Amino acid sequence: MASEQGMEVDAANKPRVAIVADNASMRMSGETALPLYYMRFFMKWGVETRMVVHSRCEQELRETLSTEELATFTFLKDTRMMKLVHGIFRLTPDRIRSLIGAQLIHWLTGLQARRVVKKMAQNNLIDVTFEPTPISPKAVSCLYSTGVPNVVGPMCGGLTFPLAFQFMDSRWSKISVTVGRFFSQWVNRFFPGKLQAKALIVGNDRTAAALPKGVNGKRYTVVESGVDLTTVRPAPFPRRDPSEPARFVYFARFVDWKGVKFLVDAFPKVLDQTNAVLDLIGDGDLFDATKEQVKRLGISGHVKFYGRLPLEEGIDIVKKSDAYMATGLRECGGLALLEAMGTGTPVIACNWMAPGEYVDDTCGIRVDVSSEQAFVDGLSEAMVRIANDDELRHRLGEGAAQRVQSNYFGWEAKARRVLGILTEVVEK
Repeated sequence: MASEQGMEVDAANKPRVAIVADNASMRMSGETALPLYYMRFFMKWGVETRMVVHSRCEQELRETLSTEELATFTFLKDTRMMKLVHGIFRLTPDRIRSLIGAQLIHWLTGLQARRVVKKMAQNNLIDVTFEPTPISPKAVSCLYSTGVPNVVGPMCGGLTFPLAFQFMDSRWSKISVTVGRFFSQWVNRFFPGKLQAKALIVGNDRTAAALPKGVNGKRYTVVESGVDLTTVRPAPFPRRDPSEPARFVYFARFVDWKGVKFLVDAFPKVLDQTNAVLDLIGDGDLFDATKEQVKRLGISGHVKFYGRLPLEEGIDIVKKSDAYMATGLRECGGLALLEAMGTGTPVIACNWMAPGEYVDDTCGIRVDVSSEQAFVDGLSEAMVRIANDDELRHRLGEGAAQRVQSNYFGWEAKARRVLGILTEVVEK
């Protein structure tokens, strides 16, 4: 297992870095928070940092960042073409919207960013560009021939559904994704930022295998998700009085591949054996359908819907929970998952892709996905075990807090490692 000791960087040789990303936000979901974590740690260590992001994040950042942090930002404006693409793909299934629509908008944003970065390089303001998002290994990078080397990652991809759940990809989705991946190879040749990148950071071997053919940069392995261990601390144990109901929390988007339907299906069996509450945090395409599902199953009195919450508010709820439910069936990472582990919360996880890789037997219970019924039954059994066993909750909670101290899960170690890579690229 990798140590949390990142590569040390000589203070005199810190590179001047431009972090380029479509979005930088703690309020949007998923990977949009990544650029801000890198920015904050780089600036803390005295690294001259510039941020190039889309203006859709501007209002939030003006409300939340310090004057010093905000001064590092260049905001890219929306275009008619971006609005058109967004309008078209807003009506498509989530996977098509994520893998094709979002990538088209990323490409359009990247072309703007390239012009900004080239001017920075011409004015000798930066030594290297760094693209932490999008994390997809197939995504196009427009940062080629800018006058400075480019580093991309950490990336995570090459994702598939478990065999028993491949029906969740509609025929149209499968065709669209296959065609999109085929054309991404050619688009990466026309816009060769990833092919020309001096360093490519991947989360695992699966992601490395999914990179476009022809990449030449040196490869490094660092997981893309992380937890800020300078602010996240294990919550006290026990978290509740024995007379209070057990609490299980889901903190993710309401889309099919996150597995929320199967979690709700599993909960009635939990209520047959123990008093419990299921806290559901998030929104998405299946939000209303999930409310109807809860009502149909007659468990409304034991399920609470919070809607979309900022990460900090969601983690406050996680701290009061007996277990965090990581039910994603096509998951590449998980900021909320690692934050939950950092608070010392046991995890009940789908034993597939990132949840099955991040979670081990010291910190959670991994559930079989060989069939729909096995998944639903496994979730029910795991929740009952957690609800009824104080010693198990305590042991897994301690294991979760220890687990995030390793493997570059901590943001400080991850950022230091990435800064070491950037420095190495510039020195060469």
